[in-house]
Amino acid sequence: MLRAITAACLIVASSCVLAPFAQAQDPTAKTTNSVVREHMEVVGSDKIHVGTVDKYDGKEIKLTKNDPAAGGQHHTIPSSWVGTMNGNTVVLTKTAREARIEWTASERPEGDAKK
Repeated sequence: MLRAITAACLIVASSCVLAPFAQAQDPTAKTTNSVVREHMEVVGSDKIHVGTVDKYDGKEIKLTKNDPAAGGQHHTIPSSWVGTMNGNTVVLTKTAREARIEWTASERPEGDAKK
């Protein structure tokens, strides 16, 4: 009986020791670099359309200027706003309204010549 208790204590102790290591690897960590792609739809946490992905550089998502929600101007949002990915849709942690208030508008889109 003492062996059974000792074995149970070792199992409990080993799982207690391993628990911090398991928690160190966040299972919800986003691998946005491998999944955010051109032409994906971006929606707020309220599922309202925010824009369409033009480019992704690892830190920011640049939205297309041709999207009706863009008003003819590129906008960027930080990748930290990405909550989940659902098929061809990027779902943000902010509502569409919050995202539009806080996004950054590009003064001159990349590749456009000064006039």
